[in-house]
Amino acid sequence: MSIPGLEGAIHVFFALLSLLSASALLALLFTNSKDKKTITYLAIATAIFVWLSWFTVIPVYTVEYGADKAVIKAHPETAAAHNFGMETKEHIFYTGLFLATLLPIFALSIDITSPNGRRLLMWTVIILILGGLVMESLGGWIATAARIAWYLEAGGGLL
Repeated sequence: MSIPGLEGAIHVFFALLSLLSASALLALLFTNSKDKKTITYLAIATAIFVWLSWFTVIPVYTVEYGADKAVIKAHPETAAAHNFGMETKEHIFYTGLFLATLLPIFALSIDITSPNGRRLLMWTVIILILGGLVMESLGGWIATAARIAWYLEAGGGLL
């Protein structure tokens, strides 16, 4: 027996862990830390959490989201959540996946004491964090739209 919705929760859990590790990495970079070992570990952890988030969303998106997508798109009140929200989320996610993959490569190969190397790492992390926050917001919008659409589907909009 499985707990309904747990698949989505695991995906979000890893996404939030990636945001936490990226935030810790940004704090180290912002304070001019010279601890290359910790910076590298946090960069690797961020990449691993982003990839785990991606792998754990596969069953949700390929199996479960189809029903929600059909219901969301069937109602004009909620259609934008998929048409704009999910489509935008997919593009941001692939960009973030690419940047998260590059993050440990950058951390291992650049000189963190040089201003340009530190700037490259900082901007990569900032873009990842901003993208993650936008994706969490869009995910909340889509989840709420699904609830509203199912409510409307069940006759909740009829008086």
